[in-house]
Amino acid sequence: MAKAISPGGCFFLMRTIVLIDGQNLYHLARRAWASGPRSPYAWPSYDVEKLAHTLVARTPGRTLAETRFYTGVPDPAANPSQLFWHGFWSNKIRYLRSRGVYVYRGRVNAGGQEKGVDVSLALDLVRATYEQRYEAAIIVSQDWDFGPAVRLAKEIAQAQGRRLAFESCFPVGPGSLSRRGVPGTTWVPIDQATYDTCRDLTDYRPRRP
Repeated sequence: MAKAISPGGCFFLMRTIVLIDGQNLYHLARRAWASGPRSPYAWPSYDVEKLAHTLVARTPGRTLAETRFYTGVPDPAANPSQLFWHGFWSNKIRYLRSRGVYVYRGRVNAGGQEKGVDVSLALDLVRATYEQRYEAAIIVSQDWDFGPAVRLAKEIAQAQGRRLAFESCFPVGPGSLSRRGVPGTTWVPIDQATYDTCRDLTDYRPRRP
């Protein structure tokens, strides 16, 4: 693997942290390419680990330091119609944690809104910056709400005498409504072919009683 060069002429690998907004990724992929309920993009069909490695490998000199996954999970007590998705996400999260992936599990209220997810991702980005755990950060989302966190992370890095790279990656296809990423980052579209190489074929559907 190629290495980056520091201002002093030393070679080093750029530690890269990947923060994935699970629900945002799912809905963006579905909007970009889904053509019906049987489409492979009509459910969260992405492999978190494969996607993180693929996005990091796009830039020579980067090495994956952390994969962090954030998603809300519907509460079937608040909305019984979401029992299937509660089971699906619970099974997927259980698998990811068994693989050593950090997972933040928020909740989805009865109105379909996530709670705690955006704040948790933003705080983790800022904390990782303060602790100097990375040289490049990839946010897999198109959510503009992460813009202030990126701006603060840059200010922290500047005070530390460091210059960091920030990217936001997101699916783009015929059905996409926007090609704009998180403010303050380099926008990197995920095309359909790339997404397809990162598909997860595991069946996370909950078992029927």
